[in-house]
Amino acid sequence: MKIVLVAEGLQVSRKVMVNALVRNGYQTLEATAGAEALRLFDGRAIDLLITEFKMPDMNGVELVEAIRRRSGYHDTPVLVLSAEANDEPKNLTAANITAWVTKPFDLERFMKLVERSMLKRALL
Repeated sequence: MKIVLVAEGLQVSRKVMVNALVRNGYQTLEATAGAEALRLFDGRAIDLLITEFKMPDMNGVELVEAIRRRSGYHDTPVLVLSAEANDEPKNLTAANITAWVTKPFDLERFMKLVERSMLKRALL
């Protein structure tokens, strides 16, 4: 079973994503802030990170940079969520982000993006 870590400070948003992921056969881990999410990258298998861009302790790009420095997580797909489209880095590849998702988003499209991200990882 694929494991998805959802790092989102807003409980309602986090629960909507977690419920959709579980309904689609994924196992989930949850974090409410970047540092909490980073602690979960402790050698366990994490197949996808979904993180909010704006968090109180570090932003989503900083979290991605931190996990990329950890052994075994260099190719973990990452979806970054933001309510502000202008937060998106100019070059997602340079930031090592799989996709940028502007909120609010369509849950069905979001789940297709999750599935594509998992397929991309399987091909690596």
